[in-house]
Amino acid sequence: FEEPERQPERIVPLEEVSIGYGERTVLANVSLTLTRNDRIAMIGANGAGKTTLVRLLAGELSPTTGRRTTGRDIVVGYFAQHQIETLRHDETPLGMMTRLFRSEREQSLRDFLGRFGFAGEAAQRPIGPLSGGEKSRLALAALVKRRPNLLLLDEPTNHLDLEMRRSLSMALQTYEGALIIVSHDRH
Repeated sequence: FEEPERQPERIVPLEEVSIGYGERTVLANVSLTLTRNDRIAMIGANGAGKTTLVRLLAGELSPTTGRRTTGRDIVVGYFAQHQIETLRHDETPLGMMTRLFRSEREQSLRDFLGRFGFAGEAAQRPIGPLSGGEKSRLALAALVKRRPNLLLLDEPTNHLDLEMRRSLSMALQTYEGALIIVSHDRH
């Protein structure tokens, strides 16, 4: 007796979707189905619709025509550069993580932040004076801590130094959910 081949679980199907801003259509008649283990990288010129597609997949934008649905138990993790601007400047990395993950022990949060370069005193310094790269790392840490099963990364390497780019690359290789990356960095 042979097991029937299982179809991958559809987590975000798009059916003949069009989307735009005002009168301007950016994407037209797009049909795409993401499954739990998909890995997609989008590289292209500015204005081609990459970020618009990712925002649609994240549920931040609604299609003007067509249909976007989501599968069951989907936790979307969406990283975009504008998220850095939403960090509270007077808060510390540890304070932010404590606020976001109230049920976690402080030591567990400290250990987690240490893996993102915020060990010891660095976890207690205000976010405001941090560099763009440090703020990106902190936003990525908060995103990863949520344990999303669909990870959407829009230009995640902007502002990251070489060491953090390597760390991100290694982390993404072990990530087990669906992953879409938009980047100008081919590596």
